[in-house]
Amino acid sequence: FHYPAKPLVVITASRDMSRTASTWAFNAVRLLFRQAKEACDSYWIRQLSRGKLEKRLETGAHVVVKTHEWTGLISPKTFDDAKELFSHVVVSVRENFDADPAWMNVATHLIHFEELVAYDKANPGDVTKIGALSVLRKLADHLGLTSLTEHDLRVVDYELMALPIPTWGCDQVTKHWPFHKRKGGRPMPPDPRLE
Repeated sequence: FHYPAKPLVVITASRDMSRTASTWAFNAVRLLFRQAKEACDSYWIRQLSRGKLEKRLETGAHVVVKTHEWTGLISPKTFDDAKELFSHVVVSVRENFDADPAWMNVATHLIHFEELVAYDKANPGDVTKIGALSVLRKLADHLGLTSLTEHDLRVVDYELMALPIPTWGCDQVTKHWPFHKRKGGRPMPPDPRLE
């Protein structure tokens, strides 16, 4: 792993309990950096502040933050001060679910739930029709991880599908809770590292 010359601050956001795959987005960013061999530290921060982000930047690694709506939790000034450090704001959205307007105003990239869960039910192994792979490619490009190959993206997709769901409490790495489920019903793909 190498440390970046200028660490990024990547915010992954959505409304709380919005079922938009925001935890998937958080883990996708984290695992894309790992696949690219770029150091990153990941966090859940409910109440963002400039000081909290600056403290986390001290390691020299990219900072990936999962969060939800901030309106009513922190002041607009506190948010604006923190926002100056954001390099990317990835917001997950879903049809017929209200997006958080405060995050939509600063979003640099959207992940659409419907694209993410798309696949060919008649031929689930057809990688040309797995929406998660196209979402990962767009996200990797947005983060500047353009050297990742299609094989790399399939590895990240497999790892995302294989992340454990805890039976109680929150997994401190993945931020999964017992209520998280694999959406879309796509069967587990084979591990591309074994091909």
